[in-house]
Amino acid sequence: MTFLFKSSRIAAGIILALTGVIIGMIWLRSGGKALYIPIVGTILMAGIGYFAARLFANIVSSTENTRRLGYLHIDLDPKKFIASYEKIPEKVHGSDQLTLYSYLADGYWADGQFKKAIETLEKTKPDTPALLGLQASKLAPCYLALGDKAAASHQLDRLSAVIEKTKTSNPPLSKNFLESYTIYRQYLAALNAQEVSVDYLKSAFTKAEYTLRRLEIAQILVMDGLRHHNESETAEKLTYLKEHGGKTFFRSWAISQDKPFA
Repeated sequence: MTFLFKSSRIAAGIILALTGVIIGMIWLRSGGKALYIPIVGTILMAGIGYFAARLFANIVSSTENTRRLGYLHIDLDPKKFIASYEKIPEKVHGSDQLTLYSYLADGYWADGQFKKAIETLEKTKPDTPALLGLQASKLAPCYLALGDKAAASHQLDRLSAVIEKTKTSNPPLSKNFLESYTIYRQYLAALNAQEVSVDYLKSAFTKAEYTLRRLEIAQILVMDGLRHHNESETAEKLTYLKEHGGKTFFRSWAISQDKPFA
């Protein structure tokens, strides 16, 4: 991702240009000295400049990537995020590409373009347990949103296998996937008109670090509340979805559920 964005390439170019200037000064000031001195200086400066350029470009690229992700996760404006990010994954190859496609798919999913999100996630094949888990954890909510319970269950089974496989080798990764797995299992139960763990969902809602995750949980609680005709609980979470849903599909979904007990 070092040279992923134009700004990172410009940053690297500036560092390399300054390196060239310094190398030029080395040769200008080397008059009368042994030839090996400016040659050694050039080699050392070129090496330092190259690594400095890559480091600086990487910092700028990471900052730019975070800024664009902020359109989705902070501004809750998936269309703005998609417009700024849809061409980015095509610029990289290897494992990084699936990660970037997963970011883009999050944008399509949050915008309610669930089939587009699935298509995006399936453009590359995961070749490690971490990437397989990432893909499955992103595909599951898309199929759930479409109401495709069989496909969602299949993705959750894939995710469960990764959780078990990484439980010992990578406990933090396994734990992170387990949270998504558990929440999406609750979503699937709600779709199947089965009991969900309301206490768990309320606890997960309180602990969630990201608004999108809280919106996901609130939606499940609304679905369960509608099934049980729990008017107060449902009204509270519908209000949350409408007030905090930004420009995501959660807000429009909540509006469509208005007056559920009328």
